[in-house]
Amino acid sequence: MKKGLIYLGLLFVTTLFLAACSASSPGEAAKKYAGYIQKGEYEKFADAIALDEKATPEDNKKNKEMVVALLKEKGAKSIEEKGGIKTIEILSETVSEDGNTAKVVLKQTYGNGDAEDSNFDLVKQDGTWKIVMDK
Repeated sequence: MKKGLIYLGLLFVTTLFLAACSASSPGEAAKKYAGYIQKGEYEKFADAIALDEKATPEDNKKNKEMVVALLKEKGAKSIEEKGGIKTIEILSETVSEDGNTAKVVLKQTYGNGDAEDSNFDLVKQDGTWKIVMDK
């Protein structure tokens, strides 16, 4: 009986942990992904990109590698010139009727005081909000 309670407790804690780690809304997901850019975690950002189901795994891998390289080369320099990203705020979140796609607008404020809005299109893949990259 005691062993069963321990397993039940571990299951409960694990479930809470997994729920806390996943972003439940598209706005929270977009903010989390923008935070990856803020921290220079470009690989994590690339992992948040929705896979093109028509593309081969190799093509998806190449696309993610290109995103990482572009962010490292141009994105990091641009952000650094503005004094880094200081805050990220969700301005709006619009979820489609079917609940599988969303549009999110984030406001990023930089260290030099500049601010800009960023639009994110997201799609739910395997229960997780992912970024849709336009070609």
